[in-house]
Amino acid sequence: MDVQKITEDIMINAINRYAKENNVESMRIQLMIKALDEDCTPKYQLLINNRYQKDLTFNEILNVKLDFLGREIIARPFIASSLRRLRREHPCDYQDVNILIYKAKEEHTNPSLYFFEGTKAVKKIGMDYIFNDILN
Repeated sequence: MDVQKITEDIMINAINRYAKENNVESMRIQLMIKALDEDCTPKYQLLINNRYQKDLTFNEILNVKLDFLGREIIARPFIASSLRRLRREHPCDYQDVNILIYKAKEEHTNPSLYFFEGTKAVKKIGMDYIFNDILN
């Protein structure tokens, strides 16, 4: 099972679905992963044109009522680990750790990710950064 590819597909499908639901181009939709607590438990948000719209659950991102396949259980530790790693690399409060997920171009089939410290753009990261623990 390629957890990285599955997660990329989940994120790009969510972006495309939220674009359709909100009648906007998919490049205008962003998903934000934030740290909820000191342990960097992931919290998810929907943004349109980089403006907060609402909090999301992982099941809402998946577009399912129940995640019978346990995808969140599989992905959450890797996401939390990457949030903690970003915190170590760029010393900041957990509230300031943000990963923006977006489509750089309308035709892209893979999401782009960018690390923000608060509202300051710091660096582009890839899904390989998120899943570093299983890739190495």
